[in-house]
Amino acid sequence: MPLKIAIGLLCLSIVVLGTLIQFHPLGPHGLWPRLIHGVLVASALVVGMCWVVLPWPRRRLAIAFVWWADISMVVGACTLSAPASRLGALAHMGLIGVFAAFLLGWRVLAVHCVFATVAIFGLMGWNVRLGEATWFDQYVYSAPALSSVVLLPIIIQVVVEGGRRSLKAISLAAHQDPLTGLLNRRGVQVALSSLLSGQRATRIVAVVLVDVDELKELNDRLGHDAGDESIRAVAAMLATTTRASDLTARMGGDEFMVVGFFDHADEATGLIERIGARRFGIGPHRASVSMGSAMRSTSVAGFDFESLRRAADEELRGAKIERRNGFHAVP
Repeated sequence: MPLKIAIGLLCLSIVVLGTLIQFHPLGPHGLWPRLIHGVLVASALVVGMCWVVLPWPRRRLAIAFVWWADISMVVGACTLSAPASRLGALAHMGLIGVFAAFLLGWRVLAVHCVFATVAIFGLMGWNVRLGEATWFDQYVYSAPALSSVVLLPIIIQVVVEGGRRSLKAISLAAHQDPLTGLLNRRGVQVALSSLLSGQRATRIVAVVLVDVDELKELNDRLGHDAGDESIRAVAAMLATTTRASDLTARMGGDEFMVVGFFDHADEATGLIERIGARRFGIGPHRASVSMGSAMRSTSVAGFDFESLRRAADEELRGAKIERRNGFHAVP
């Protein structure tokens, strides 16, 4: 995975930079600062190799990586010997912020930004306390550090989150009927494909087709707003009558479809009867619906959903003609 390798290489680049700073005049001075800094550099080597060699980490490990990187950066900065090098080292925390913004979400990024801000101002205060620089002297280093470590990841997070929400909205719009909020024809086809491919145990599949009676006459008599109200009322009736696991869709015009998966035939019959019991006097214009239904076990040889739907459709056509509640069980 190129991204995983890239993250590993960034960690390994810190090893190179950390090794070079050991020999720089502004690097760590004294045994303990050099030792602590060296241990942190060695840990970056181990973490970098893990990114390169091991599979992509789970979320908890990825969050642990952010914590390790942030703490290591701050501790490593504290081992350096001058205000400029300390604040300059913290600028590398911006890479961790970008990682959190892209892959871990705003909550992890928020914790990172708060920690980084406290670390930057804490180091500035320490430098002032040591008498090595004033607050204003450090502005030339602290401002770029804050921009790269805090502001840039936040901007990236806003852009990424906006993109995610836009993609989600586009996906919902492609699979959702705008008038009723139910699945549309494409949405129910996608959901059915997923459900049918994932069914391993024998299940009873029930299909109920519902058609609003005399919708054209209602539109002609009271206008299309009245027709839309009736369609929404039928959708609301189906939503309150079916289970959360059932697929309820508006197939177009005045036609709806409900698909349920059951363990027993009497449960499927119960769904059909519940819808049938509420098919009159729906909404402010007292609309009624005709319905046709069919059910079949997935264990039947040659089980095919489309043939089941056609059986329900045939029953619906008969019900429309006779204005009766239609039930048709396919053996």
